[in-house]
Amino acid sequence: MGKFFTVEVNPTITASKQHAGAFAAGDILFDWTSFQIPKGSARLLSTIATIRGTNAADQAAVDMELFFAKSIDGTAPSSLGALNAAVTTATATGSSKTGWFRNIIGYQFFDASAQGMGSSDDLVFMNTIQSPGNGGVGNLILTGEPESGDNVGYDTIYVAGITQGALDFSTTVLARGGEAAGVTVVETDKGTNDDPDADLIFQPGDVLHSGTDDVLGTVASIAAFGSSKQDINFTAATSAIIADNEEIYNINPIKLIFSFEK
Repeated sequence: MGKFFTVEVNPTITASKQHAGAFAAGDILFDWTSFQIPKGSARLLSTIATIRGTNAADQAAVDMELFFAKSIDGTAPSSLGALNAAVTTATATGSSKTGWFRNIIGYQFFDASAQGMGSSDDLVFMNTIQSPGNGGVGNLILTGEPESGDNVGYDTIYVAGITQGALDFSTTVLARGGEAAGVTVVETDKGTNDDPDADLIFQPGDVLHSGTDDVLGTVASIAAFGSSKQDINFTAATSAIIADNEEIYNINPIKLIFSFEK
């Protein structure tokens, strides 16, 4: 009987790339993101993708592609290119449409119309499930480069995502009045002293940046809206100044849960 395990991966999508506008079909959602599995080959049984919403509303269900890769001679796959844009053809930056072909070890397609769960307005995210045996899943064996993990007994796998439809991670949670660096509380509103619904959009543990990539930090708690503002409390003092009316983003709006069998 096989041994089963799960791996959770939270790819980073740069806040400024989210702020640039909705992702279109063919755009890179996230570049190669590493995770580790016990040494040797493993069978990918299923994948769950949880995708945060748009402005405190459900995200539109769209198809998504995942590519899996390994390192070669200790070198990770080259970048797909800039996020929120098509895969680049430029080779001057070390990225190309062929520069990572030899690294590819698997592919997975999410059909949102067949596999999307929808969501509750209280959760404001879309769940998409890849069923076993669909689109090659259930027969996908992933094998990383031997001894490539950070710890003995583990190998490294890489995953990257490309959307096949429009995804919009806007939040309408805006900094209220601006904040200097070194604070643990950031006041927010929706631009005119109204409720930004930050408690529906973010949750404790989320890492927040501004639309210009100012680092705010990890959410500790979110207060109820009152006195024309909603406070977001952070686990540590912020390291950057955030200007008035800057939009705030979760840099990990997609969570992947991989279920494996060895």
